[in-house]
Amino acid sequence: MTEKPAHLALYRRWRPQRFSEVVGQEEIVQTLRNAVASDEAAHAYLFAGERGIGKTSVARILARAVNCPNRVEGEPCNECPTCKAILANRSLDIIEIDGASNRGIDHIRRLREEVNFAPTDLRRKVYIIDEVHMLTNEAFNALLKTLEEPPSHAIFIFATTEPHKVPRTIVSRCQAFEFRRIPAGRIAGHLRRVAEAEGMELTAGALETIARRANGGMRDALVMLEQAISHGGSPITADAVLDMLGLVDRETHAAFIEAIERNDQRRVIETIDSLVERGKDLEVFLADVIEAIRDRLLNGEGPAEREIAIARGLLDVKADLFRALDRRIRLEIGVLDLMARLNPDRTSSGNTGAEEPVAAERPVEDTPPSGPPIPEGIAPIWNGMLAEIEKERIAIAAFLLEGRPNLEDGRLIIRFPRRCSFHKESLEKTSNLQYLAGSVRRHFGDDVRVEVGYEGEKGGGSGGDSLFEAAQLVCRMFDGEIIKEEK
Repeated sequence: MTEKPAHLALYRRWRPQRFSEVVGQEEIVQTLRNAVASDEAAHAYLFAGERGIGKTSVARILARAVNCPNRVEGEPCNECPTCKAILANRSLDIIEIDGASNRGIDHIRRLREEVNFAPTDLRRKVYIIDEVHMLTNEAFNALLKTLEEPPSHAIFIFATTEPHKVPRTIVSRCQAFEFRRIPAGRIAGHLRRVAEAEGMELTAGALETIARRANGGMRDALVMLEQAISHGGSPITADAVLDMLGLVDRETHAAFIEAIERNDQRRVIETIDSLVERGKDLEVFLADVIEAIRDRLLNGEGPAEREIAIARGLLDVKADLFRALDRRIRLEIGVLDLMARLNPDRTSSGNTGAEEPVAAERPVEDTPPSGPPIPEGIAPIWNGMLAEIEKERIAIAAFLLEGRPNLEDGRLIIRFPRRCSFHKESLEKTSNLQYLAGSVRRHFGDDVRVEVGYEGEKGGGSGGDSLFEAAQLVCRMFDGEIIKEEK
């Protein structure tokens, strides 16, 4: 019974085997081909750049090229016994080392001893050390002497994604090449050829989406292409790719940006709700929105000052998302706060259809921007309290901006329009109410309680001191006392 051959991943089947097949690194490839053709290959190379853009592939092609007896213009033939042995990983003279798992000084000492022996069956012995920046300082020091006086038959090729971690003493003894990210257009063109060869049909939108998400890496693009092929359907569409990758279309990004510009809080909340229900990654969504704003800036769409203010605010929110316990709440609060700062002189809208100009991001001031009218008697105290809260709990300050305070019978009642139910309900959360009650007592007096409600209601809806009053009732019933009060 014959065994079925193991499946070979698409990116491995389509790994370039000649310099001419490498995509997006033409200057580097041409330099190496010329060096090989003139038999002037250097003894040490440093290939630096992002993951998946061809560093290791070029190193393997170079290893074959310097050893191929039938090379033409620096290209290996890939047909001679030497090339076939290297392609099949049967040659003892091509040594690939993982710098992450062989990073100690003992490994490099062993390499120093072995490098002096002549090649077994090839002209040149080639050492390819991947992720070389992972070597320890002691290992680098041990390698330094070999690089200073290498045997004539040895070539070292170092690959790294973090060249700044490689000691300058090592870099100065290598020919360094900076591999660039591959343009999305070049990736899409290559993917089209691969898909045709594999007998799969993809729409232009699907290819563009994969190429854009690959972020300059051909390997990532081929992995996503294989995933799309496994996903099924013919032709493979952009929507299918977006669903497969957990992304949303550009129309959703544009609508989200428009909702922020129009101060449409309901639309923003509904969009985030939809993303959560569909299992989308909020951090990736936010990154895509920021990229969409960048594209708008490049195309000259909309006032640059406004777009930059929105992008800056979203970047701040994105930086906090990864450590937030509830990403949904953090995104909602962050975007609503951004909208409040962008529109200091406008009340929030539930779902207005009118399109109005958006004010530029307000400068930081000691006094918060004015929202609904505030009675003159408490305005200075209220604004001072908001200024303090904005420094400590910016989200709570953003909610309070839409409320109208009034001091009645020892109670500070904060009333909201019905359309601001999100603000009211957020302030009614226990932790927010406790914090707000403490702030009110510090600024308005120890005997002043806080209540939250809607406009038109008699009294307030929720009391910030309701928990305190309940605690006092329990103490009277059980003859106890309150030993600590959270402010």
